[in-house]
Amino acid sequence: MIEAPALDAAATAGAIQRNFALLINPFYPKDANASFGKHVLTPTLAMSSFAATTPAYWRVEYWDENLLHGRPPCNPMPQVVGITVHLTFARRAFELADWYRARGVKAILGGLHVLSCPDECAPHADALALGDGVQLWPRILCDIEAGQLKTRYEATYENDYCEDPSPRRSILPRRSFLTTTSLIATRGCHNRCGFCYLATEGLRMPYRMKRPQQIVEEFRADDQPYAVFIDNNLSSRAMRRVAAVEQDLERCCHD
Repeated sequence: MIEAPALDAAATAGAIQRNFALLINPFYPKDANASFGKHVLTPTLAMSSFAATTPAYWRVEYWDENLLHGRPPCNPMPQVVGITVHLTFARRAFELADWYRARGVKAILGGLHVLSCPDECAPHADALALGDGVQLWPRILCDIEAGQLKTRYEATYENDYCEDPSPRRSILPRRSFLTTTSLIATRGCHNRCGFCYLATEGLRMPYRMKRPQQIVEEFRADDQPYAVFIDNNLSSRAMRRVAAVEQDLERCCHD
């Protein structure tokens, strides 16, 4: 739980499988009685949301190093790795990206640290995703197929949140989490508290909501006995709509 899985620098590259994307959540040191328990409660939705926008003819897999199953797979080698980068595990993300790139794999870096410090991240990536990865990921894959990958892709967080596809939770290792039904009814917050990542320089995330029925449908589709809301601030605004989500979910549980 303290040290990341070793990456063998002498390992030879296996064959790269075209149209295979590997999404990685990098390792960070954790306390067995605190952060590890929090991590296995429920997954973040970043990677499963990107997977939802991946073309159907692409193979897509998810690997979370924090589930302590070892280093990410490499046989066969993916054509592209998508790695999320936060300050907490930026060094590990760079190690992973460099390892895969040295073996011919395209490495795409995204996340808050990339948005805040793109110049630091750029040497470790074939491309940077700056902003909303749900919009950027399919564009990146399309350009990889065409051999026209750009070094930077940018998108805002100002689109209609109701139009985002439901996360592709089928890629998640269900037995590794208390529940895989992470739900986000709202994105953003009307506050900008200094301690919160929403105050990150360069990040503008307006407060947006999904329709209550969308949340109910996501809950039903994952077929879990309960869910965990991981919103930035579920009660930031529009309390009537939040209450509607709660009422619809309660009715769903009794159906």
